[in-house]
Amino acid sequence: MGIVKFRSKASAEIVMLKAHADLLAKILNIDLQDRGVITTEHLPEAIAKLVAAIEQDKMAHSENPLTEDEEAALPKGMAAPVSLHQRAYPLLKMLQEAAAKDVDVHWGF
Repeated sequence: MGIVKFRSKASAEIVMLKAHADLLAKILNIDLQDRGVITTEHLPEAIAKLVAAIEQDKMAHSENPLTEDEEAALPKGMAAPVSLHQRAYPLLKMLQEAAAKDVDVHWGF
């Protein structure tokens, strides 16, 4: 399955399962095949893409809320589903902090 590590001098390292990181990479239009970087000049675009995807996901869930029975049937605790907002938040925060400090964000395995 593998893991991906996101690093920046602006914040702590983020370790994510590759399967989960692939979803975020698709949103950001980056290829996680090896190592890479989101440069300072590309950070605003990456932040905007991630924010837009999060907002779209939130709208989709608010327009189609679960019924009480559907909500009760969801797994609880560690098995509970993770929303895009929850999954993307650490990376979004890293991108924002990197932009504020004018440093790149790198990824690798």
